[in-house]
Amino acid sequence: MFMYSNYNNHIGGCVLKINVKIKLAPISLALMTALSLAACSEVVLKGDVAQKSDKSLVEQSKKKYDPTWESLSTAPVPEWLKDAKFGVYTHWGLYSVPAHLTNVYGDFMYRKDNDRGVRAHHEKTYGPIEEFGYKDFLPMFTAPKFNADEWVAVMEDAGAKYAGIHVVHHDGYCLWDSEYTKFDSMDTGPKKDIFGEITKSVRKSDMKLVATFHHARTYGLGFKDADKYTEEEKAKLDIFDPKYDYIYRNPETVSVEEFSNEWHNKIDEVIEKYQPDLLWFDGLAKGKANGIVNDERLLKTFSDFLNNGNDYTDETYLFNKLPASMRWNFPMGFGYRTYENGRDMEVDVRGDWNIDRSIGYPWTWVKDKEYQHSHDYHIRSLVDIVARGGSFLLSLTPKGDGSIPEREKEIMAGIGRWMRINGDAIYNTRPWKSVGEGMDADVLRVDAFRMNGEPKTNWDYTILDKAKGDVVRFTKNGNDLYAIVMGEPESGEIKVPTLALGNVEKSGKGIASVSLLGSDAKIDWQQNSDGLIVKFPKQLPGEIAYSFKITVKGELDQSVRPTFDDGIGRKGNWPIYKTKV
Repeated sequence: MFMYSNYNNHIGGCVLKINVKIKLAPISLALMTALSLAACSEVVLKGDVAQKSDKSLVEQSKKKYDPTWESLSTAPVPEWLKDAKFGVYTHWGLYSVPAHLTNVYGDFMYRKDNDRGVRAHHEKTYGPIEEFGYKDFLPMFTAPKFNADEWVAVMEDAGAKYAGIHVVHHDGYCLWDSEYTKFDSMDTGPKKDIFGEITKSVRKSDMKLVATFHHARTYGLGFKDADKYTEEEKAKLDIFDPKYDYIYRNPETVSVEEFSNEWHNKIDEVIEKYQPDLLWFDGLAKGKANGIVNDERLLKTFSDFLNNGNDYTDETYLFNKLPASMRWNFPMGFGYRTYENGRDMEVDVRGDWNIDRSIGYPWTWVKDKEYQHSHDYHIRSLVDIVARGGSFLLSLTPKGDGSIPEREKEIMAGIGRWMRINGDAIYNTRPWKSVGEGMDADVLRVDAFRMNGEPKTNWDYTILDKAKGDVVRFTKNGNDLYAIVMGEPESGEIKVPTLALGNVEKSGKGIASVSLLGSDAKIDWQQNSDGLIVKFPKQLPGEIAYSFKITVKGELDQSVRPTFDDGIGRKGNWPIYKTKV
């Protein structure tokens, strides 16, 4: 029989936090004291394994942030996050059961107009919405094939350095054991603490933990056409029944104040209960406008989150997304700025940033889902993103039964194979003074239109599929430079003008060696005033893109990449667009 004991001993200004699993009797206080005297940095014992925490006495001198946007905006992006480059999470929830068209199925099925055919599909498949509402998917959402260890293994094997799930989506269904609602995965559906199980699995790995929140849009979701229903019709629909207010957050019966309090409570609960290292938010523009987001309370939550860290890192952090509205979720300068699949990302993207994308659209599993792209698309995207100073967050879309689709496993396995060979050119790197050569932003950034007809821009990474050794991207790690070549040149060799003699080593001494990651072959190369010429070995490691490691005779030129006028207004590195400055 086991029990858990917690101790916090304070001796000479040092804190020893111990959470040990012990048999029958707790460890004596004398032993606790001895351990405290022996360690002057925090030690965390979890299970049967003692593990040194990231925290140390440095924590005592860490800058503390006030609950103001000005103060919070001074919190730098953690080095571990800059090093990570690649993360994975999931879009999975109650909407995964109908598995049709969209992850806001529960919204469209109650619309009278512009429902994208969802209502007709629903009534043909499940019956009239008066008899089968969105809530009636709950008994079907048992997720018998959900396995947290398997999910996390798929993420880790792909090379992710941080992993997690969306803990709640627009429909408000919470994938953790919440005390603030019974519309969660413990009280209904799977009857499991989904995020709790994911958390345990992630903490057994070397990955950091991410939690994403999408519930600001929950308030009023499904009620877009409420005024188009007669009172007689409303009486027959579960969405208007006050008995189900905990599921359908009807603005007529649930006050903004009540919902706002619940919205904030859930965020605080997840932070306190599961200790995520990263937070990510979606859909806050409407929440801010209708009073759901209490700025003062949110600032307190964020300052505590940044100041306190957790048992796994002293450097917790948050993402700041640019929604389709082109207004940042939070004030510019705060957090790790994020673009959805590169939408509206500027030409001369600067500083630290991230792109998030689904492994295959839509942002959910749907029956007979077709995947437009394989692992090669995501790999080429990652290479270009990292060379420009960014990182990549990829979403899986598990099935309603809790299993990860086989095609997604294949794609993730392909990414993992490439990362195991080429990881040194990705992880822990920083952008060099040049992004690279071939197919630059002027080619990849294309004009498009939003669903409402307004113009937007996208980054079309499918264009890189055409690369045949004529596209190169650079990264650096300390004094080492990496040239990642996409595709194989028909001639068997490449010439890289950027790496000409005098342009690589700080004092012009030139290159000392060139090697190919994943290969023991001796690489034939020549550097002159026209560039670096490299011959590919006959046997290439892997596929898609090949990473050449370049060492110099002295010090690598560490010049900062020059900026240029791309016609976009900025505040620091942040594009302004429609955001109020």
